[in-house]
Amino acid sequence: MYNFLLDLTSENDKEKSIYFTGADSFITEMWNEIIQKNWRQLYVRKFIPQQFKVSCGEFYSYKNGKKRISIRNMYQLTQAWRRLCDKNEQEFLRKWDEIFNEKLLLSTHSKCQKTSLPRYISPKLSYLLGWLCGDGNLQYGKNRYLIKISEKSKEQLEKIIKPLFQELFGVNPQIYLRYGKGYAIQIGSKPIYNFFTKIMKIKVGEIPAIINEFDLVNKKYFLIRIFDSEGYVNATYQNSRIIITQAKKVFLKTLIRLFNEQGFYFNGPLKQRNNLGEWYRIDLRRKLEIVRYARCIGSCHIDKLRKLSQLVDTIEKNWGSKFTLASRKSS
Repeated sequence: MYNFLLDLTSENDKEKSIYFTGADSFITEMWNEIIQKNWRQLYVRKFIPQQFKVSCGEFYSYKNGKKRISIRNMYQLTQAWRRLCDKNEQEFLRKWDEIFNEKLLLSTHSKCQKTSLPRYISPKLSYLLGWLCGDGNLQYGKNRYLIKISEKSKEQLEKIIKPLFQELFGVNPQIYLRYGKGYAIQIGSKPIYNFFTKIMKIKVGEIPAIINEFDLVNKKYFLIRIFDSEGYVNATYQNSRIIITQAKKVFLKTLIRLFNEQGFYFNGPLKQRNNLGEWYRIDLRRKLEIVRYARCIGSCHIDKLRKLSQLVDTIEKNWGSKFTLASRKSS
């Protein structure tokens, strides 16, 4: 993944900026080199306020690790280090990438919001992105940044989704009982919110363009999550189905293309309608393809994996015996 640190914030993002925790060694190293090479001509009391828009005392608090430095001020320091220490473009980029790859903790003014952000695309991140596209809720208002995932199964949130946030972002989200049916995981974090919306370009109810850049393994885990959230299994032998529904037809058309890349060809999208409204569905009907789907794609949803396994057992029993994928050409 590219060095996205600057894209997490904007130049006008002053009061609710994003800050590094533990960056004092980088600050000390670059500042000492700046002073060593420019001690005769550099007037520190003027330079620091002009360069960083903070007082000398505040800047030295960054250097001593007593205060956290914003991403923007860290970038300005790195630019000053390049300019005043005669560094070339490659040295500058190498230093900025070194800061990026250190995986320093990020936060806003609130010290309880410290988090790390993923530096590369992984199956676990791809799976979580899929949850946000389907059952996610990304809200911003009055300097409040909210990431929320809803799910009927509390066990799914406790055993699958919550551990993903803990591993990928170093946070411990709470699980809430929703008003009505189901549960939700909820996190208030500007760094995580901006990572999803500004870097991953996630919008709820849409498949993000960044998915096209994923390899087949990461696309697979994104698709697993789509099924885990939007799909269900018809487990009767005569009407065996793997079904995925969505309100947006274009969402399912993109999904069909992604499944085609994995070697699976869904029917649809087909319009559905009842007294509550209208929506669309795609499905996989051939019994051999359902078995192959279960083995090659599968599910990470505790309840749906159980139903998918039951359907495969039902199909295999009605075939008369266990079979290999090559044993039959069609259902």
